[in-house]
Amino acid sequence: MLKKRFVVERCAVLALLMGLAAALLSALPAGAATMQDLFWKRAWKEMEVLYASMDERSPQDAALMANAYRIQDRWPDAVAILEEYAGKFPASIRPYADMTLLLGYERGKRDQEALALAERLWKSAPQELKYYVAYAQYRLLSKGGDERRIGEALSHMLAAAETKERRIYALSKRIELSGNRAESALKLLELQPSNKDAAKVLLQQPQPWSNAVRVALGVYAHLAGESAAAEERLRPVPMTAAGGRKAAYYRAWSLYRLKRSGEALDLWSRLALSGNAYAEPSVRRIATLAGKAGKAEKKAAMNVLERVIKERRGKPQARALLVLRDLLDKSQAKYRDALEAKVLSAYPDTPYAFDVLWGRGWKNVAAGNLTEAVRLWRQADAPNIGPMRRARLLYWIADAERRSGNKAEADRTQALLERRYPLSIYALLNGGEKLKVVNGEDPALATKPSELEQWGFVLYAKLRLSRPKAGVRELYRALRLSRWLGLEESYNEARRLETLLTSGRTLYRANLEALYPRPFRAQVKAACEAYSVEDALVWAVMRQESSFRPDARSHAGATGLMQLMPGTAKGEAKRAGLEKYDLLDVNDNIRLGTSHLAWLGRSFPRVEWVMAAYNAGSGNARKWLKNGGEDLPLDRWIEAVKFDETCGYVQRVSANLRVYRMLYGTAEAR
Repeated sequence: MLKKRFVVERCAVLALLMGLAAALLSALPAGAATMQDLFWKRAWKEMEVLYASMDERSPQDAALMANAYRIQDRWPDAVAILEEYAGKFPASIRPYADMTLLLGYERGKRDQEALALAERLWKSAPQELKYYVAYAQYRLLSKGGDERRIGEALSHMLAAAETKERRIYALSKRIELSGNRAESALKLLELQPSNKDAAKVLLQQPQPWSNAVRVALGVYAHLAGESAAAEERLRPVPMTAAGGRKAAYYRAWSLYRLKRSGEALDLWSRLALSGNAYAEPSVRRIATLAGKAGKAEKKAAMNVLERVIKERRGKPQARALLVLRDLLDKSQAKYRDALEAKVLSAYPDTPYAFDVLWGRGWKNVAAGNLTEAVRLWRQADAPNIGPMRRARLLYWIADAERRSGNKAEADRTQALLERRYPLSIYALLNGGEKLKVVNGEDPALATKPSELEQWGFVLYAKLRLSRPKAGVRELYRALRLSRWLGLEESYNEARRLETLLTSGRTLYRANLEALYPRPFRAQVKAACEAYSVEDALVWAVMRQESSFRPDARSHAGATGLMQLMPGTAKGEAKRAGLEKYDLLDVNDNIRLGTSHLAWLGRSFPRVEWVMAAYNAGSGNARKWLKNGGEDLPLDRWIEAVKFDETCGYVQRVSANLRVYRMLYGTAEAR
């Protein structure tokens, strides 16, 4: 009786399923109801019904269905299909099916089967899979506590790691193991000089320390603001030793912080006058020292710079010419002109020459000589000065040409600016935000789907396409697959193609949305509503500060998505009533960063001023607003920002903000 009832119910379910299949499939256009079509449409329900209705299923149909289940996180269903059909897959597809099966076993707590498969797969996996196989080995072995085997898995991860981030992760896990961890800690500090855990391991090593350990711990202490400890650790390292010039540079910097400027100048001078590593940075530091020193120390520093000019060639000499020029007083105009002439004759078509010609152009603008300003700026326009400088030049050349009555030439220059750098702040300032954006993707970069894609292994196809030495078309296809998968890291693929995707007469919306994404949308929306900040501004800042990486850290100590300094975060947390917070936590970082933007917005009514204050501090921003700065239009105010870093920052974030508004509308419009 029970058996009969079961058969009846089963038949009823099958009949219902077949009826549903007929209904769903009949709604599709004629000829469109294939597994392949439904997969790429992400029509999962229709796909499942079609698969269930098939009398005969090909291995490719099975692979597509298994991958559809994986995308939906239905791992048991994916595993069941792969266990039945993977043996029938082509040899070129089998490793990717096995990797999927491995992950399914792991999620299903079938750890021994997963580990056995991982160990087999490590020996035969394609290169783009090896890191992930080793990572799976590490996760599985970590549950058992066998440190020898865990260490082997981490060694595999290091061997297969193709990015700095992956090497950092593997090394950070190796130093958690017992035994001799010094070598791994040293490698980790070389990759991430401010890593606290690695420094802790090395500090536990018996003395005397090797020079390599001293350099690593000295630089770590310097970055942590522990100048006395840094100087003490770096002092014994000879300049001729491996890493010796690095040790001397950071020791000098620590001495400078300790108000021992004479000793700092001596070390920086030795670096600037001989050798290559740290020579130009030392010239910069000497200039900083001279600018803040007393009369005697300033004279000593300027004497060193004059020696560098006489004795060196290349970058140290070019930099010394410029910084010495900036240290001269008004009575030394002829000497200043001679230094600039040397830059122009010895280093034409370089950023050093740009610096000279840019300044001379503005002097001519102030004197009303617009024709000469245009001539100087056109002379400064060289390919290797970088896209931001070139966009800036073209904008002001067009402005000077227009003001001097040469409208036709100004229009040609403006058209060139908008064609080459359409998303720069300078193109956007002149109405570039009205540029035409075409829906869809660039057909000129279209390619045919790979075999892996045709079998549904889209994630692994993307990994293969985005390898370090991939070509433009491969990277573009990887970007398309990332977007189809909904991966937030699609921005990384887009960045590698940024110049290509943002130049020319036609811009494609899909490309721009990949370059200007809106990740962490729920957290951003909540923070913006709480603090009355425009969401586009938060994404504009986040894009520039961290490239949307939650774990981003700067040498100065700024952390997380919005690169908050510890002191800034502490102040915002107090204002927000947060007793505990973690700057590596997405929600906390966005909340505190948005709170800081809101706080700055109460002091600075223009968003560009907020950007400058966010980067350089509110005190510096107020300096740039003095003497009529508040009345300057944006283009002129950007030129009034005296810090090169902040000037570039305001340009980039302003452009980001305008592009976000253009793509998605303002908060009010939404």
